[in-house]
Amino acid sequence: MSPPPCLSVDVSRRGRAMLVRLVGQLGLGNVATVRNALMKCVAEEPSGVIVQLDRTTVVTPLALSVFSVVARKASDWPGLQVLLVAQAGKTRELLRRGALDRFVPTFALVAEALHALQDRPGRQLATLELPAAVGSPSAARRFVIETLEGWRVKDLTDDACMIVSELVENAIVHGRSAAKLRLELRRGLLTVAVRDDCDTPPSRLEPGSAISGGRGVFLVDAMCKAWGTSPTWDGGKVVWAVLAVAGGE
Repeated sequence: MSPPPCLSVDVSRRGRAMLVRLVGQLGLGNVATVRNALMKCVAEEPSGVIVQLDRTTVVTPLALSVFSVVARKASDWPGLQVLLVAQAGKTRELLRRGALDRFVPTFALVAEALHALQDRPGRQLATLELPAAVGSPSAARRFVIETLEGWRVKDLTDDACMIVSELVENAIVHGRSAAKLRLELRRGLLTVAVRDDCDTPPSRLEPGSAISGGRGVFLVDAMCKAWGTSPTWDGGKVVWAVLAVAGGE
């Protein structure tokens, strides 16, 4: 078996955005590495993720699909854009041939991509730090009730409280970790996210399973427009869920 192509992934901050420089050869052998790095950037909840490809040699054009996959996930949560930067040349031509630049915004310069992120639609955001304590799920529910009342989306309160209870309890009881709750309202969608220090993803069991735990995640799956989990750079994870606002745009 041949070794995977050599590729370095350099991540830095540009204001509130994350800039990812890929230097070397991009092929199927290192697609998973690129995907994991990009999803960790997404989990940091920046204003956007910019991928610079000027020093990237595409070994297998199919590997470029990793950017559309991550872009779709990032649009669900936390509702951010993934943008590509590639000057005129072979890589830019491969993006055009595969029509990828029609689905993932592509620019010639990093400065142009940063400027595009300034037009990000408005959103409302609220966060709460929760200790690894028995009373944290209850505190999280109270925070949800008060926040959604202020945002005038009280019709989602019951569903959001149930989801928050499950996610916070999973972080504190099973992950044995403090947690950070994040609520966000944007474009007719309410997102609920809980970050903790445990890298183990939540298990999903069918109702009626003899094994305890996991059935709450099954309910979250049934109630949400979308949900998922993303690793973080510090070795933890974020579990998120998206609810549609009735009558929202």
